[in-house]
Amino acid sequence: MATLWLIDPTQLAPPSGTGSRRLRKRGDPLIDLVALKQAISDGALERDDVWLATDDCEKNVQDLTWAIDDILGCLVCLHPEDHRSSEWCKDRYGKWHACDAYAIRYDDRSRRRVRYSDINYYLKFSLDEDGALTLVLISCHL
Repeated sequence: MATLWLIDPTQLAPPSGTGSRRLRKRGDPLIDLVALKQAISDGALERDDVWLATDDCEKNVQDLTWAIDDILGCLVCLHPEDHRSSEWCKDRYGKWHACDAYAIRYDDRSRRRVRYSDINYYLKFSLDEDGALTLVLISCHL
């Protein structure tokens, strides 16, 4: 499978010291969203390929009473205009990941985007850099 990265993630240097964690300007994602959604729809990215990479993410997913299928369903509903930023984030073991952050108005009962809602779901994720199709979910919350 072709890479879903729009840039070479191995060429990015994690932040050092107290510098900015921001990677790219808004509107410039790191990961090909269309290809990621297609991989989910085709079954190339399945439940076992999703890692809840932080303790906060695990807790937030539990608080939402979501399963991995719910996360994948929400990801499939993302549009490019939902992209908020790209930034460095640490997993529970202290490893840095280059992540895209998205916000979406989403109805988790009907599993679809909604036009008008006061509720935004926020997802921040990366992909494994070694070529394996593994979604590294850093954040998933209201």
